[in-house]
Amino acid sequence: MLIKGEKASNISYGSTLASDGFVGNKFDFMLSNPPYGKTWKIDESAIVEDRGKKGKEHIKDPRFQVGLPSISDGQLLFLVNMISKMKTESELGSRIATVHNGSALFTGDAGQGESNIRKMILENDLLECIIALPTNIFYNTGIPTYVWILSNRKEARRRGKVQLINATSMYQKLRKNLGSKNCELTPDDIKKITEIYMNFEESDTSKIFDYREFGYYKICVERPLRLKVVLSDENVMKLRFPKGITDEAMWVYERFGEDVYISLEQRKKEIEFHFEKEESPLSSATKNKLFDVNLWNCHREYIEIGKRMQKHFNEGEYLDFNRFKKEAEKFFKGENLSKAEQTYILSIFSEKCEEAEKVIAKESKGEVVYEVDSELRDTENVPLTEDIQTYFEREVLHYVPDAWIDESKTQIGYSISFNRYFYTYTPPRSLEEIAQEIATLQEESEGLLEAFLHE
Repeated sequence: MLIKGEKASNISYGSTLASDGFVGNKFDFMLSNPPYGKTWKIDESAIVEDRGKKGKEHIKDPRFQVGLPSISDGQLLFLVNMISKMKTESELGSRIATVHNGSALFTGDAGQGESNIRKMILENDLLECIIALPTNIFYNTGIPTYVWILSNRKEARRRGKVQLINATSMYQKLRKNLGSKNCELTPDDIKKITEIYMNFEESDTSKIFDYREFGYYKICVERPLRLKVVLSDENVMKLRFPKGITDEAMWVYERFGEDVYISLEQRKKEIEFHFEKEESPLSSATKNKLFDVNLWNCHREYIEIGKRMQKHFNEGEYLDFNRFKKEAEKFFKGENLSKAEQTYILSIFSEKCEEAEKVIAKESKGEVVYEVDSELRDTENVPLTEDIQTYFEREVLHYVPDAWIDESKTQIGYSISFNRYFYTYTPPRSLEEIAQEIATLQEESEGLLEAFLHE
């Protein structure tokens, strides 16, 4: 810049992300080739406090209020910085051209920083065009790269639209590689790309989309917990072992038997040595439970309660957990158990079962809310252009009729799957063609093995 006669005052020393060297300045045109795949960890303290901590994260720099990408890749922060410097009062506004790799198009799920940045850009109708460049066009990388063109003064025909240009085949090979660079754009290639951009028409190399086509609702699909109660001898014996240290307690009981109800102090070193040898050293919390004689005896009493439950209800299976729980609560009144102890004992006797009734969490004014089975929780990405309920009924309820949407967790995300829009289907060869090729190869190779062995 200095060699070309630019003023030294127009150059600000330091990190673009950590310190805004041009506070209050707005620009007509901005060009950048930011580093991608590069961590912004060194700038983190200047940008945000308590990054990633729910309810505590505080973004200090007003340029980046929209959201923060993964700490391992700060390229989109450079783009957000430029957007913060677009002119909003002038007639022509501002234009931006910036080069990114593919991750800027699609990394980050709905609600995450990268997706929120794309959401801001698309919903504010700033993105005009993305141009896919030929691979190996840069000196130090061969990965696919893309030019993003942004404007806050789109012409009428471009409003609400985004153009994608596939220029990956528009290049000239170099006679000699320069690092990773083995091709370049000729003046004719640049002219052709520019014409495609200016014409703003659909073709094999140009696709035009409504910006909403890149968006989706990420919905959380829940299914009810279904439990059966099994009053078996095996489950009664499970009551012997404290929750959270079941595996450790099982080994100790198998090794030392009834001694666990008297004292394990003399066995402490042996027990600790065993788990260290197994590369699973005991935490202080686990030790406190494992060597607590009172806790062991408490669980021995749970076994007796379990046996009394078997006699009271009859040993067997119960597919309606809700009804059994109500009856069990009456039984527990005579056992002097806390709510936590009752819940623990019921959990030991409970197993998931697809044929069982749905477990009720609460009932209010005729409305029933079911317990969620977190292991069956799933998510679906519903296009913004489609009604959520219509999609849900077609793609989910048709297969799992007991599912529902947790609407409190619905989020909007944006992702641009560039290659998908230019994918050309190539049908596989017919079986007849493949069979003929195999037959031809067999004819050509006939006798070769025998000739080789005789030689």
